[in-house]
Amino acid sequence: MKRRTILCSIDGMRPDGLQTAVTPTIDRLIREGASTMQARTVMPSSTLPCHTSMLRGVDTSRHGITSNTFHPIVRPVPSLFEWAKSHGKTTGMFYNWEQLRDLADPGHLNYSVMTADAHSPDGDRYIAEQTVAHLARFDFDFLFVYFGWTDECGHLHGWMSDPYIQAISDADACLGKVLDAVQEAGRSEETNVLVLSDHGGHGRSHGTDSPEDMTIPWVLHGPDVRPGHEITGEVRIFDTCVTLASLMDLPLVREWEGKVVAEALTKSPAETSRP
Repeated sequence: MKRRTILCSIDGMRPDGLQTAVTPTIDRLIREGASTMQARTVMPSSTLPCHTSMLRGVDTSRHGITSNTFHPIVRPVPSLFEWAKSHGKTTGMFYNWEQLRDLADPGHLNYSVMTADAHSPDGDRYIAEQTVAHLARFDFDFLFVYFGWTDECGHLHGWMSDPYIQAISDADACLGKVLDAVQEAGRSEETNVLVLSDHGGHGRSHGTDSPEDMTIPWVLHGPDVRPGHEITGEVRIFDTCVTLASLMDLPLVREWEGKVVAEALTKSPAETSRP
């Protein structure tokens, strides 16, 4: 059976914020899938470094991106977009923070939608609407969806403030629309979904090595995932790339430093297939 993958990043979503907010979509994924509220991101715990680790499978010491300004990686390491596309997969990226454009080298996205609007709930809703519209038009293998309002709301009102908690609920509703479209297209039984955050936050900021900044939720759901399982082993943000590659039956890149989160899976991971 064909296997599809959706990776959803909700920027700045702390685990305790997720557990406080009204999130029926993610609650269902937790209930039916494998998850941990104790995953760890990288330092500095800022958006571009964290997403680079998430999609390129290495720590910041390897990729060298230590701020929200991108620069070419001295020793390039392929992102999951590039690796999937080079193996014949159809890829898509839908996001509302423009600096994430360098997560995929040019020529490795079949579909891409960006709006520079992470400053209101409307930006997340637009991304959800565009994702839904494209789901009806193309047959994807790997899809990345990013919602940025939660992070912006934290900077404006404070992490764990009432508006911040509401922003998490709003992001959950946006994700729900995307997954409803997957179901309507008859693809739910062949789609693995991973929902996580890039970092947490404290006060009105983040970027430090404090537990509030470094701890993130990691929620995996799908036909190849253990149902109702709380992950007890260590999960790092750069395990994301490697685990999803395994779920897509891709060989693993030798340079990737992450590991397959085998505890979360019902199938044997492709750990030994690194070239």
